[in-house]
Amino acid sequence: MTIAILGGGLAGLSAAYYLKREGGIEKNQSIQIIEASDHTGGWIQSWKDENTNVISELGPRTIRGRGKSANNTFSLIKDLGIEDLVRNVGIDASARYIFANGNIHQLPMSVWKALFTVNQPFTKPWIYYVLRECFSSNNSKDKLSDVQNNDESAYDFFCRTFGQEFADYLISPLLCGVCGGNAKQMSVKFMFGALYEAERKHGTVGLGLLKEQLSSIWNREKVKDTKGTNTVKPPPSVYYLDGGLQRLIHALDIENESQGIHTNLNTQCTELHFYENGNGARIGFSNGKQLECAHVISALPAHKLASLFHVKSQHSTLTQLLTSIPMVSIATVNLTYDDPKVMGPYKGFGVLSSPLEKLSLLGIIFNNYIYGHSDRVDLTVMMGGYGFKEHFVKNSKCLSEEKLADTAVGHVKRVLDIQSKPNTYSTQILNDCIPQYTVGHYERVTKIQEYINVRRLPLTLVGSSYAGISVNDVIYASMTAMRKLCR
Repeated sequence: MTIAILGGGLAGLSAAYYLKREGGIEKNQSIQIIEASDHTGGWIQSWKDENTNVISELGPRTIRGRGKSANNTFSLIKDLGIEDLVRNVGIDASARYIFANGNIHQLPMSVWKALFTVNQPFTKPWIYYVLRECFSSNNSKDKLSDVQNNDESAYDFFCRTFGQEFADYLISPLLCGVCGGNAKQMSVKFMFGALYEAERKHGTVGLGLLKEQLSSIWNREKVKDTKGTNTVKPPPSVYYLDGGLQRLIHALDIENESQGIHTNLNTQCTELHFYENGNGARIGFSNGKQLECAHVISALPAHKLASLFHVKSQHSTLTQLLTSIPMVSIATVNLTYDDPKVMGPYKGFGVLSSPLEKLSLLGIIFNNYIYGHSDRVDLTVMMGGYGFKEHFVKNSKCLSEEKLADTAVGHVKRVLDIQSKPNTYSTQILNDCIPQYTVGHYERVTKIQEYINVRRLPLTLVGSSYAGISVNDVIYASMTAMRKLCR
């Protein structure tokens, strides 16, 4: 019998890799990856301009190197033999900017500067917000009891704890850049789990984080005493792969193929039917063929998986739960300028736009500084997100390549004061590309998993719809899901 993996993106490829590595396949079983498009990797696609050697990315371009999931990704990269492709982001890519109140502002790069000096667009030093949170009347037991055990929006959480400026000028732009999301809808429990737990356990975020940090340091010291110095080389704090992140996809493809895992491209699933009592499943394809399988691993976005169940089937409840996880679309425009002087004083990773500006702009990424290029300017303008329909769908003319480019150039002029025209541009529309972890997301995912478990469906869910959008999140979720499946 076959174990079928629906979706050949990063989640599906990682699931296949870990399933084989964990020994979850019996001798008479095979693994097949089913991919509707003509390529693997999903949104991770990289290409090089042969004239300028500029690498462009359709989706993510960097990987963070701190934390348990980041260590797992780096271990995967080493196991695949592509550690030599790892590159630190450019030395000039450390600064971050916020566009608010019609001006661009650099976020403080020093903790002490952030705490004890006023950095616009904020009107007070950050120590004010920290002390406000620790001693605010909002942290009284009566008020906290109403929210500590429930989810709330990230915006409401940070307004309540650190104040409205913090929510407007830091959290809202951050969520626009990370996931194209509206802070007034996104779950603080999911997006800022450590802060949520710190307040829930200790009464305030600041004191809670301090206690957790001290406890973590104490535990690390005890581990050092018992195991000696850890000599494993950690990954860079932020890095990319030489040639683009598609090199990771290519390495997974090669490894999976060498392990006998077959990938079926241009294969569109149209139906998924589960037999009773967990006795396998049947997948229907657009060409009329069918595949009988022992287990299904879905790496599809939740709404696409839902579309495979017939409306009148016994799984209408599961369908409703899956479709309750919303998605947003992103328009990206890559702009290149031959003259590096057009950037003026701005060096860094990029700039995020405050939603208070009411622009279609989410942020602008400074690719030339990320990749360490000094002879030109290479920008990626991200637009849309939760406001995609309002800014683009209502006026279909805005979706033409020329109009998208004009809109992006207008944002660059407004934010970075680059008045010259770009030498080259390219546009992409990523429809329904990013799931939104809105208030109650944990509860929705729990209900989905309970439905699968109670009915003993031979179904495992992986992918960004459930456990996080970053490269690290997706790979780590696939790894943990496959270990659980193998057990």
